[in-house]
Amino acid sequence: MITDDQLDDLPEGDLEAFVAYEAILRRNLNEDRNNQGWDAEVEYVTCILAFVEIRHFDLNVSTQIPADGDVMRIYFNEFLQKVDAFKIKARLELAARRKASGTVFVVAGNYKTQIGGHLTAIRKIVHEADLSESKRDAIFKRVEKLQFEVDRDRTRSEAAVGLWLDISSAIGQGAKNLDPAIERLERIMKIFAQARDEDTARLPAPKEQKRIPPPASDDDIPF
Repeated sequence: MITDDQLDDLPEGDLEAFVAYEAILRRNLNEDRNNQGWDAEVEYVTCILAFVEIRHFDLNVSTQIPADGDVMRIYFNEFLQKVDAFKIKARLELAARRKASGTVFVVAGNYKTQIGGHLTAIRKIVHEADLSESKRDAIFKRVEKLQFEVDRDRTRSEAAVGLWLDISSAIGQGAKNLDPAIERLERIMKIFAQARDEDTARLPAPKEQKRIPPPASDDDIPF
């Protein structure tokens, strides 16, 4: 139901990994389900239970998979509800973390054009590199996410960091011909730094706070 390459490509963080892992399993489940039995559902449940045991998550579900079909139907529907609820909580938590840790700034139009050119070059480099299809697709998704961020009115820098980590990971695993992509990313990071500095410079200066005059001394008090 899930390949070793897909497992290797999961994010390092527990919550991020769960969201990505469950998405793969759910897609495969929807493709494999039929009216002939519960094999696809049992495999989905087994994979989810294995993940939450390893990562020490509590879904508050029974680990005993029913053998009876009618009982299994009820069990599986409740299981999906628990998984969906946990997944929503995970995504909300991740969104809160991104807002707390990410740097947000405006990227001017000329910078957007420069970054777009670098991303086009990265796509070509990745397309021609010696990579597994799953790793190539994962990097392409990162590139599209960064392009989406650059096209926004306000850009979040962590998208570039994510792409950097994916490409660096691929190089560390022996992928060839990806060094030029890192060089392009370095140029993008420099553009981000310049755009951030310019955005900060455009912010209005803080208003000067009125100071409370010091209390009058005894010499100032008329008699």
